[in-house]
Amino acid sequence: MAANIWNKVLQPVIGSLRPRVVDNILRMSSLRSSIELVFVTICCACFGGSFALGASPAAGKKPGISDADLVVHELCGKRIALLGESPSHGYGRTLQFKAELARRLIDECHYGAFFIESGIYDFLNIQKKLKSGQEVTEPMIAAAIGGLWASGEVEPLIPFLLENARAGKVVLGGLDDQLGRGTYAQRAMPSDLVEYLQGDAKTQCLAILQKHTLWQYDAKSPYGPKDKAAILGCLNSVEVAISRTQSSDVPFRDYDIAMVESLKRSFARDFQEGVQTDVDLTIRNFNARDESMYLNFRWAVSRLPGRSKVILWGATTHMAKDLSSVPGRERFVSMGSFIRREFKSQSFALGFSAYSGSYGMARQPVRQLNVAPSSSLEGHAFANHDSDTCYLTSSQIRKLGLVPARPLGPEFQTAKWDKVLDGILLFHEEHPPNFGGQ
Repeated sequence: MAANIWNKVLQPVIGSLRPRVVDNILRMSSLRSSIELVFVTICCACFGGSFALGASPAAGKKPGISDADLVVHELCGKRIALLGESPSHGYGRTLQFKAELARRLIDECHYGAFFIESGIYDFLNIQKKLKSGQEVTEPMIAAAIGGLWASGEVEPLIPFLLENARAGKVVLGGLDDQLGRGTYAQRAMPSDLVEYLQGDAKTQCLAILQKHTLWQYDAKSPYGPKDKAAILGCLNSVEVAISRTQSSDVPFRDYDIAMVESLKRSFARDFQEGVQTDVDLTIRNFNARDESMYLNFRWAVSRLPGRSKVILWGATTHMAKDLSSVPGRERFVSMGSFIRREFKSQSFALGFSAYSGSYGMARQPVRQLNVAPSSSLEGHAFANHDSDTCYLTSSQIRKLGLVPARPLGPEFQTAKWDKVLDGILLFHEEHPPNFGGQ
């Protein structure tokens, strides 16, 4: 990316200077990087230096620096790229941009891991298969990613991720502790975990786990606290049995321990309504889930080569560096806040929003987005120009101060958004994802 900026724009400008000045500049390699960074800021400024220029060059003109280029430049030097999206997950242009951004970060910036807000279990199974030379297919990757992202915008990313995972260039992982439908976790994980047990204990534990993963409950015997207790008891037995094995005998025991620990944290959140605390149950569950995702992230990162660069993909509510300044979310503690605390400026939280358009999920009606008012962040960004996209840096967001915006969903909330995100990519018009014509 930096080379593109240098070749397309900076080199011709500097080349017009006197030879002695050029020689002095080029001898200072650190200055070249600084000049590139300054140019990125300048080229994306408009209206008094407050907002980003659009991505679409005029017809017939030589393409310049796009908003996608600016985002790649921002993220290329970071270790952790947190790519958010609306929690409803029904924004097609956002998904298309993210899919292409992930490809570029891997190809151009040498990111070596891709972790998504899906269950950790299928991805651990995929890692085991890749390490042991077994076949991993595109449908396995698609199932691991899950139905939220089963769209035409994300589909081209699947073979790319598989190819790079097979080549050992990228490690794929899940962040969530929740179980997904149509997955390895639902169908085969119980059988794999109980292999550490013997006799009746193995048979009983398998029945307990499968009753839940296959959801074999009904109106007469719904899932309840006794089932939760039985499941946790079974998982504790598996964990004890795993701890008695040796890595030399069971090469992937650590992966199975990670599965069990993640499952235990997930089930621990069930049936907490009677717990006396001053924190609302919704907040408690969100915070516990996000802390669990952070623990899964830490487990995965600890097994990567030192200084590896990681892409995180999920809802902006989880990727945000801090939610405490957002009204109604003051006590929500995101996974991104844990990561920010650990990685500081080496992490970057990217959000998305739109001036207008629509959104929707599979088999659900399309919903319209209200056109952003002129007083909003989106309204300011697209005032007086009709660009297709607009990228705002942290400093540009900061200049707006307390302002309404909707990077956390379709409704506007007033906050100092530079406290929440490091950058925001805006679309003039959003549309729902392509769910196979549905």
